[in-house]
Amino acid sequence: MAERAATAARAGAAERARAAERAGAEAGPGRVADVLVVRDRAGIEAWARARGAVVRQVEEDWESITYEARAVAPDGTPVRCRYRYPIPRAAAMRRLARTYVVAMAHDSDGARCHHVRRVIPVGSTEAELRRNAVLVASALVELERHPRCGATVVTLTAYTVVAALEWEG
Repeated sequence: MAERAATAARAGAAERARAAERAGAEAGPGRVADVLVVRDRAGIEAWARARGAVVRQVEEDWESITYEARAVAPDGTPVRCRYRYPIPRAAAMRRLARTYVVAMAHDSDGARCHHVRRVIPVGSTEAELRRNAVLVASALVELERHPRCGATVVTLTAYTVVAALEWEG
């Protein structure tokens, strides 16, 4: 289980790196968002309150939850404040045991577009957990990728739904 947890941790680090790239890209052409990282929830709350910004949950995985607040500096530069809450190890391991990896695909402008998401579904049976994992992952993909590739819950087809601890990807 420790080896699988280490593999999942590496996947989480890669996902956070991609999110950091997206953060810079979302600032717009020619503009780089300044990102301030704080050490606790009180720090991000104070930063947001001082700038009239709203704190939102922007990422979640089995080992952490990331919060972010966005504002605009007086010079017009977008600024962000982020706080990553590391979930205590015992709780994180329980979350990892409930995490599913869902791989989906759809057609986009004559090409096949693939998406993979890690989700923590709710359900009482294995079949219900798998079905809910697909629903949650499809909704996430539509929210995150629809403007770029046209993905919708209706057009996505799941081809892999597996518990994260059993995933060999």
